[in-house]
Amino acid sequence: MEYSRKLQLTGKSTLTISLPKDWIDSLGLKPGDIVKLTVRGSTLVLTPEARESGRKEYVLNVDVSVNAESLLREVISLYLAGYDAIKINFSSPLTHLKFYLKDNVRKKLLGLEVLDETAMSISLQCFAQYVDLPLMEALKKQADLALSMERDAITALLLDDKQLAEEVIQRDDEVDKLFYFITRQLNLAIERPRMLRDLEIGSEMACLSYAAITKSIERIADHAWSIASSSIMIEDKLDDEVKIEIEKLEENVRTIFKESIRILLVKDKNLANKIIEEARKVRDLYNEVFKKIISWKLSPKNASLIKTILEDLVRIADYSTDISEQVIFLTLT
Repeated sequence: MEYSRKLQLTGKSTLTISLPKDWIDSLGLKPGDIVKLTVRGSTLVLTPEARESGRKEYVLNVDVSVNAESLLREVISLYLAGYDAIKINFSSPLTHLKFYLKDNVRKKLLGLEVLDETAMSISLQCFAQYVDLPLMEALKKQADLALSMERDAITALLLDDKQLAEEVIQRDDEVDKLFYFITRQLNLAIERPRMLRDLEIGSEMACLSYAAITKSIERIADHAWSIASSSIMIEDKLDDEVKIEIEKLEENVRTIFKESIRILLVKDKNLANKIIEEARKVRDLYNEVFKKIISWKLSPKNASLIKTILEDLVRIADYSTDISEQVIFLTLT
């Protein structure tokens, strides 16, 4: 909704405008309340201070027809939207549903804990605050986890270590947990100018870039998960010549990913452009490596799995490019 107001002269030099009554009433504002004014270029943003510090609560009513995964998605959405307290009321005792929900909340949502539980309800509360794990620290931690997944997934493949591959698969939950937490931070920062300042983000537009970056890191971890899953299905040990070719591509991709994160931390657009150029060469290296590998005798199943693994590595380079592109945007805003 838009409003138009005419500037009024008060005294000799002070200009004032009146605030829309329906906006005032909807927020419950009264004389004496503090409203913060944030200048963003030619735009002036008004934010009631009470709204910044308010506790967000939500009550979710669930009946017997609800699907467990659907309920979890709703809880994740509420977490991402920045709700501090979520109470879930069940129409009847649904023990299996509560067990599934509690198990997945623990695995996926950082800081969200069961505060109270009865036969017919669960109360969840988020105790994690952005001051506990600042944005850049959380992004670096997420990237370090994704990098370790990628490196260990390839190690599991080359050493035929099925146990290590399983460990990599389990580690994906930790990356997802940080992705959800960072996304929650960014959504709240868009609502609360104070958080924008505290997180040193700068603007709502920058929030969108950081959201794209944490999503790219999460997708890189997914491809590492895929490599580990494929390695488990590989039949027999790979020949040394095949391993050498895979390592050649992997080392190149790992360097590009590591550099994209380093560039994110220092915000250097010139280095970001160099990484983007290096990442473009990965596709040619992939074609070279794949042609060599398929020229050797591999079972159809192994050939298909190796192709999938090589494609996963290429996608990791692509997402590293996406991170570098967002860094360029951040240096210009």
